[in-house]
Amino acid sequence: MQHPTNTRIIFADSPEEAKQKYLSLAIKTKDPNPGVEVLKPLEDEEFDIDSDINLIGEVSVGPSIMDEIRKDPQRAYVVYFLEDPKNFVESAS
Repeated sequence: MQHPTNTRIIFADSPEEAKQKYLSLAIKTKDPNPGVEVLKPLEDEEFDIDSDINLIGEVSVGPSIMDEIRKDPQRAYVVYFLEDPKNFVESAS
């Protein structure tokens, strides 16, 4: 079962641009081949821009994240990895 990790708010003009910006952050994952989920909150019919808490895709966002989304809601994307624990590679210590 996949789990969301490393959620970020990315401001971009398209889902593709948001994904590229996210991947350029070079975030380390335990899953060597995680999926990447890119969601635009304003396209979710249940998203409430005035609420302090929302569920976006697989993640719940709170007040500080909502404040960030409100800075530029038209360009805000919620981006995260979907990692499968069965694929985790333990780092050598």
